[in-house]
Amino acid sequence: MDNHTLIKFGWNESCEKQYSEYKNSGLYPGRVVARTGHQYAVETEQGRVVAQVSGHFQYVAVEKSDYPAAGDWVLFRGDGEPFIIEKVLDRKGFFSRLSAGNECEEQVIASNIDIMFITAALEGARSFTERGIERYIVMVREGGARPVIILNKCDLCTEEERSDFIQRAKSVSGEIPVLMVSALTGEGMEAMRSLLCQGTTAAFTGPSGVGKSALINSLLDENSLRTGAIRDDDKRGRHTTTHQELYVIEGGAMVIDTPGLRELRPYAEAESVEMTFTEIAEAAVSCKFKDCTHTDEPGCNVLRLVSEGAIEHDRYQSYITLIREMEVFEMRKTEKGRAEQKAREKNLSKVIRQYKKNYSD
Repeated sequence: MDNHTLIKFGWNESCEKQYSEYKNSGLYPGRVVARTGHQYAVETEQGRVVAQVSGHFQYVAVEKSDYPAAGDWVLFRGDGEPFIIEKVLDRKGFFSRLSAGNECEEQVIASNIDIMFITAALEGARSFTERGIERYIVMVREGGARPVIILNKCDLCTEEERSDFIQRAKSVSGEIPVLMVSALTGEGMEAMRSLLCQGTTAAFTGPSGVGKSALINSLLDENSLRTGAIRDDDKRGRHTTTHQELYVIEGGAMVIDTPGLRELRPYAEAESVEMTFTEIAEAAVSCKFKDCTHTDEPGCNVLRLVSEGAIEHDRYQSYITLIREMEVFEMRKTEKGRAEQKAREKNLSKVIRQYKKNYSD
């Protein structure tokens, strides 16, 4: 099996190396191109098939992040639908968030991505905020993909408004590219296409209604994705994408459409926050104490620069909020781990007691 067809979907030497130890196991590779509930559409050497995870997979899976997401390479078996997924190959570049609600689990939204287009809309609604973009950047940094900021619907802006939006975006983007784009007029689309070379996988993220599906339609040069009209009452697009789906575009690149995120809860380490707020990380090097929290310590260089206006107060406050969220998250994760360990020990003790009872009888 030469996996020639899968090359179109990004199969490479890394995938081949991982698969080498399973070649004689009866398992075959495929890439997840869509997920709806507990079913997956998988591109294989034989074409697209429907698959679901095996009972063993469900038994050994610890968290939601262990399950396949759009873009994942999986190994499956079977001779008819639904095929059975037994393993997810190692991911390279992903986008995830903390699950909604009180769960302390990671939810992977897109996998094996090289570029993440963080999309905002410029129609005067709530889809563009500096604080929101910062959170998206943290989430992308954590997964290892390359972030690019897309300011869509620029056709609705005056030149003065465009300049203001770009300035605001660059105030939080650092070295991250910022592209002014219109899916309607085609402005900026070539700049986006230039980033999508053959074999590259990109994904789109952002709030509902910012035009992610319309942008992908334009890249596909066809109207294959559902889009929603803008609501006049609040200038927000209707929520249209309800699942993850991967498409191959002209030139051999791939793009993944994802649902709009209502809760921006990064599943991330403090390091990803530091990478997003580089000016604060650089200032912290000169703090008096190595473990400075930049809140009330004497000799804090970060607080000094904030008071002098060299670091924007809103950006500093956003940094502190994210760091505190990471600390709470780590605490909850540790507590969850302790609870799970106690439950495992309790179950093990129960099994041992039952075994001893049976043996003594």
